[in-house]
Amino acid sequence: MLFLSTLYKTALVLATAEASLFNNKREDNQNTTTIFPSATNYHSAGYNVTYDPSSFSSVDTSSSSLLNIYTNTSTVKTTVVTTGTTTLAPITLTSTVHVSNTVDTKDATGLSTSGNVVYSESIVNLGAQSSAATSASSLTAVAGQASSYVVVSSANNANVAVQPDTRTTTQLATTAVVVVKTSAVTKTHTIYKASHTPSTTASGTIITTNPTSNSQPLISNKISSSSVALSVTNTASSVVVTGAISKSTTSSDSTASSASSASSASAASSTSIAGCLSSYSSSGYNLTSLVNYTNICDETETTFSGNLFDKISDDAPPSIFTREEHPLSIPAGVFNDRPYETNKFYANLFLSEQTDPIWSYPYGLFYDKSSKYGWGVSYSDAADEILGTDVHISTKGADYLTTPVGVAGLLYSATTFDSGISMTVSEMKDMSVNVKLAQDNSSTDYIDIPTVQGQGFITAIYHGSLIPELKSSMAITGLTQEASSALANGTSKFKATLSNGDSWLVYVTSSNSVANFTINSSNYIQADSAIDGLIIQVAVAPNATSSESYYDMTAGMYSTKATVNGEVTDGTDATYGFTYSTSGSSTSGKPLIFALPHHLSSLSSATSKTATGIALQSTTKGVMYGFIADQLLMTETLNTAIQFAPWSQQLNSTEVSWTSDQLTLLASVAESDLQANIKDSVSGIDTYTAGKLLDKFAYILYVLSDVLQDSNATVTTLESLKEAYAVFTSNSQEFPMMYDTKFGGVTTTANNDGDMGSDYGAGYYNDHHFHYGYFVHAAALIGYVDSKYGNGTWADSNKDWVNSLVRDVANPSEDDSYFPVSRMFDWFNGHSWAAGLFTSGAGKNEESTSEDYNFAYGMKLWGKVIGDSAMESRGDLMIAIMKRSLNDYFYYSDDNTVEPSEIVANKVSGIFYENKIAYTTFFGDNVEYIHGIHMLPLTPVSSEMRGPTFAEEEWNDYLSSIIDGLDSGWTGILRLNQALFNPSSSYEFFSQSDFSTKWLDDGQSRTWCLAFSGALANGVSQ
Repeated sequence: MLFLSTLYKTALVLATAEASLFNNKREDNQNTTTIFPSATNYHSAGYNVTYDPSSFSSVDTSSSSLLNIYTNTSTVKTTVVTTGTTTLAPITLTSTVHVSNTVDTKDATGLSTSGNVVYSESIVNLGAQSSAATSASSLTAVAGQASSYVVVSSANNANVAVQPDTRTTTQLATTAVVVVKTSAVTKTHTIYKASHTPSTTASGTIITTNPTSNSQPLISNKISSSSVALSVTNTASSVVVTGAISKSTTSSDSTASSASSASSASAASSTSIAGCLSSYSSSGYNLTSLVNYTNICDETETTFSGNLFDKISDDAPPSIFTREEHPLSIPAGVFNDRPYETNKFYANLFLSEQTDPIWSYPYGLFYDKSSKYGWGVSYSDAADEILGTDVHISTKGADYLTTPVGVAGLLYSATTFDSGISMTVSEMKDMSVNVKLAQDNSSTDYIDIPTVQGQGFITAIYHGSLIPELKSSMAITGLTQEASSALANGTSKFKATLSNGDSWLVYVTSSNSVANFTINSSNYIQADSAIDGLIIQVAVAPNATSSESYYDMTAGMYSTKATVNGEVTDGTDATYGFTYSTSGSSTSGKPLIFALPHHLSSLSSATSKTATGIALQSTTKGVMYGFIADQLLMTETLNTAIQFAPWSQQLNSTEVSWTSDQLTLLASVAESDLQANIKDSVSGIDTYTAGKLLDKFAYILYVLSDVLQDSNATVTTLESLKEAYAVFTSNSQEFPMMYDTKFGGVTTTANNDGDMGSDYGAGYYNDHHFHYGYFVHAAALIGYVDSKYGNGTWADSNKDWVNSLVRDVANPSEDDSYFPVSRMFDWFNGHSWAAGLFTSGAGKNEESTSEDYNFAYGMKLWGKVIGDSAMESRGDLMIAIMKRSLNDYFYYSDDNTVEPSEIVANKVSGIFYENKIAYTTFFGDNVEYIHGIHMLPLTPVSSEMRGPTFAEEEWNDYLSSIIDGLDSGWTGILRLNQALFNPSSSYEFFSQSDFSTKWLDDGQSRTWCLAFSGALANGVSQ
């Protein structure tokens, strides 16, 4: 590689804080805009291009100056206010806004004769301005407008009139400055003379300099990292206007003093003019000079407010995904009117024999077609938990936690049900499913069982001539009918007692008949007759009899489905929740619903007021609490500080930095890491590993771009990474991808030949969030760097392909008919589930929480890059929710009270199932496996989940004793995780002179490890 010397040079410049961030020679600037012939129209939103004006007849071509244009499309109507004594006519600003800046040429009055024109395609009539002189007070008034203002001056004091699309060379040549400021322009940048480039300014600022020669194009640079300047001296014609600088001062120089005194302005009025983003002042500068050299608004960051669950797209996935039908057969009686939810809590109902249990916390549910013939309802309290130590994996706690399965407290059946029973599964949505049981597939005599996450009752509606029977896995020892004034008309209450001492509440609702129930000779609870439309609801009786009144006042109403909804205000204040659709009626007018522990810590005040105090145990997620409500609402404050750069909860500043020595080492290591051919590295391997490798090199690209700031190395690596990514967007990889027309999803073809384990079972929708998260994050980094060093089109060109992966995993809306809603992420449980179309007696599972939130992090950044603010904020919300859920159910700080102490002692869950917590992995029982799989990859979002307190406790309890004995890729994973609480030790490990690459995971680069741990070591007080 040929970029090492440039990396060293960049490192030394940044480390020693040279007076100027940029050398004025064009080849040394970080980013030069592409030059296009004027005949090529790139006036699409978001482009920042430079045109060759040689054939651009509508502008002054006498000086052969180039035009630097930023484009933003919108429709905005604005009004021009009084400037001086002349009232200018209103303008209509539509379509394209061009911000055009030319070379640094002025006439004797200080006005530009060759350009510096900011113009609009649709300036209707600017009117006339009789004099270039304008008072300070009137200019201040102009700047005070919220939406727009116009300043018009002429070199020869002649009237100026600009008509739409009729611009002539003469008109624009004699127009000194025409400034249109509008909220539609979201990104402009400041023009500086080459001799007046500011020494320091804010990270992210775009600086465009006029070169010393008029024949050269403008040069645009974006500052990636620097300190903020509090003052800029001797730069009267290059005032810094940026939101990151609260005040910067300037002073007069010889070029500024030549302007007429009539054009001068006070500091106060100048501050008002440039007050779009920030303030600045001067002891004496020339206003004309200021306007000529500085656009009024610098780049702005806008915050998003709105619906978080709008569709990403409803277009068909790109045709590069071949249309094929998944090989797995769907059982008879299973159907859906939209794509199948392959990873939801009820998936066992359409897999294998359809008899493995499902969990709608706090209850377990199962289909019994061989014994008692019906729908079983089970409940396990803390006394039923099985804490196993017989596997001998854990040295400090239990090897696993589970609860009994297939044990029905009560089971819905009918007197005619036998081995001819059949089950229909339909209306499968992201939080609900409908189950129908019938004898011999009867279409008139059947039981409907709507099943919804968080439901307070398990409800069955009997139709036709079925006579209800309630059975149990235990003996039913008693049945009593109880009176309650809280019951709705037509609702009766019973209490059943079982031989194990449990009690169950049974509510029966009928609008036109009264059903009598008794215990029959088979020890079942049986109705005396059939009642069409009879509603039966069961729930385990609460410990406190007084709490039964809450069940009484909600009985008769039941949930049929629930939908996720949410919105954000100003980018950070989010509200999300679950809205329950109901049927039936109750005296409270609301159903009973239950919330999990991670919900409770963010409940809205409105939801909190509906609490009942009823507490029921879930199988693996602690105690749930009941609410009388049809909406469960939570609030979150989104952490928008987590972006591309290294980040930690412990950072003392929002900025990160590296020392000269660190940058020098980074340059050398980056060169070594990039000896590999990226395209060859990702070819011929499985999807998961390829995604990890793509993302590894994408992180190196980020370091080149934003840390080392080496333009040559960045451009070279960017092109190599684009080439490697194209292997997948062209569907040329080892296992091509398809759009599955049966279940509805983008998935690998690796399993179509019958090998269900190939590509980690991804063809069966296993681990899609793990696999695709790497691709989405890599795309975000490529798009981000391409916007600075490339042509800025890569993200848009590949958006549909990348969005198809996002939609497959995390489609937010039913308006998208090609994918299920939120296939992987379970909004109720607060994290994703893996397993896909594989049945399991313990339910869905999650083995790698870190790869779960890596998808959310990648989706957030991808949304940022493509300008999808809802996607970006939705990713932030998923991260905020997982911060709570993971630290309740998967990561066990010493003060965790959700899980049993025997599980907390392990510090991490291992594999987390709906009905089991197993301290192990699918690939082995080593301690580094069990803990490390919940760490990788280590990224800027890791510290948000794995806070310093937990990370240090885990290290001290389990990892410090084994780390020196490890000699594999897990060494690097554990050591980079150490940076979350002790970054100096982590950096010391990765920077050692005898470092071995065998200590790196295949998805890790030493470059990123050094950049990440080094930034945290410098920014954390230890």
